[in-house]
Amino acid sequence: MAVASMIGPARAPRERYAATMVDATRDGLLILDASLRVLLANPSFEEMLHLSPGASEGKSLPEITAHSWDTTELCARLKTILLRSGELRDYDVAAQSPRLGRRMVRVNAATLRLRGESQPLLQLTVADVSDRRRADESRRIFLAATTHDVLNGLSNIIGYADLMGSKGGAEPFAARIISLAKGVGEIVRELLDHDGVEHDQPSLAVISARALMRERADAIEWRCRQKGLGFDVELPSEGQITTDPVKVTRILDNLLSNAVRYTPCGTVRLRGLLAPAKLRITVQDTGIGITAEDLGRVFDHYYRAPTAKSLEPLGTGLGLATVKRLCDLLGGTAKIASTPGAGTTCTVSLPRSPAAGAM
Repeated sequence: MAVASMIGPARAPRERYAATMVDATRDGLLILDASLRVLLANPSFEEMLHLSPGASEGKSLPEITAHSWDTTELCARLKTILLRSGELRDYDVAAQSPRLGRRMVRVNAATLRLRGESQPLLQLTVADVSDRRRADESRRIFLAATTHDVLNGLSNIIGYADLMGSKGGAEPFAARIISLAKGVGEIVRELLDHDGVEHDQPSLAVISARALMRERADAIEWRCRQKGLGFDVELPSEGQITTDPVKVTRILDNLLSNAVRYTPCGTVRLRGLLAPAKLRITVQDTGIGITAEDLGRVFDHYYRAPTAKSLEPLGTGLGLATVKRLCDLLGGTAKIASTPGAGTTCTVSLPRSPAAGAM
């Protein structure tokens, strides 16, 4: 029942105005007695639980939420609040909506002591924060993945600077350092230009796939030398593609960095094939490989296979998740095949143009 209609016209205008404000509140609002029975529920709360108007009044909170909320711990906390005249701030409860599926609601509660009432009451406000939490998590992953790629770029810059110092000559290392520094700058600029992952859309440009792959091969070459790995590069034929060069750079850098990191000895191979509609990129290594059990999770955020952790304890588990996300944004695909102890092959297919991605 609406609060305004409960008060009626005989009450003071100020009380009716307050009741109207409660009815209009977008968040759910509840008044509970000491037994956690509902004395009053505003329309927003009843809509949240798909209840008919007034259906919750006189019933206990566990009763009306039995099939949609997990309130066991919440009710225990509310009873403690009543005893201590305290409050509850930003308590999240798992919920299930028939229309929207799994949700998360945030509850705030405080005790009320009304004149003439021997027992304190509880006022609860309830807000559905599912979308907000998902957006926050997406932003956190976006920032972490971008930071991961910036650190990869800085590592390559430092590597070539060390080589330049040890070799006593500036060429070709100076040119590569400048190129790498520009690449890091582009990634940071992309982060500043996009307000989180929701706006992380491709910025298309016409580029040479061959030149881009050559540049990324040059960027990682020092790490192969440092580890004594063979580095075999086969560039695609000359031809233009329309894509986001920063995102393709990040895809290549993550794949090549992973290949070098998890290959103790042997060879890393980079292959590019430019077909009429697609650019196919293959990064192959002779490293530790991935088990069949772990293959299904390698694109998950923050997941690292046990074999990877044993070889390289430090790592974010964001490299391949970033590759998959960027491929999806560009209308492409990413696939991995691997044999434990024999190596891993990562294959990325990207459309040569936005129209080709729909083919």
